[in-house]
Amino acid sequence: MSAELAFYLITWAAIIVLFLGLAATLREVRLLRAVVMRNPDGFATAQPDVVLGGVFADGTSRPIVAAVDSGCPLCRTVVEELARRAPDAKLLTHESPSVWRDAGLEVISDREAWRAISHLSPPVLMHVDGGGAVRRMTLPVRVEELDDWIDSEGAVDVVDARSDS
Repeated sequence: MSAELAFYLITWAAIIVLFLGLAATLREVRLLRAVVMRNPDGFATAQPDVVLGGVFADGTSRPIVAAVDSGCPLCRTVVEELARRAPDAKLLTHESPSVWRDAGLEVISDREAWRAISHLSPPVLMHVDGGGAVRRMTLPVRVEELDDWIDSEGAVDVVDARSDS
């Protein structure tokens, strides 16, 4: 077999393998699209399995706990909106409370609770029950997503909540 013929055979074999890989990827995308299209609301995830514990396990349910970081511009905007529309909301941070002294909300600086959600990108909005377990969670990407959490009177809407994460 000549070198030229071997080169052509190897090239065509590589092209066929790449084509089959692309076909398999497109099939997976088609199947995923079919699963998403079955549910008009998109994916609804299971209830979060996060327990903040510590300061949050005092028997008092907290309507909104926002996990925030001072280096996040959206966090600052969400905090301003929460201070205006839901003044009973709490802020969870790993930073010193003095960083958020002008927030107008109660600041809870708890590194252990922060570790439970540190893998998530702030801001993180949570409804925390009296045992410190997170019952509802979302990672907003726009301030408008707060409308799902707060109604027009500033009351927290947790009755009709579905878990978003």
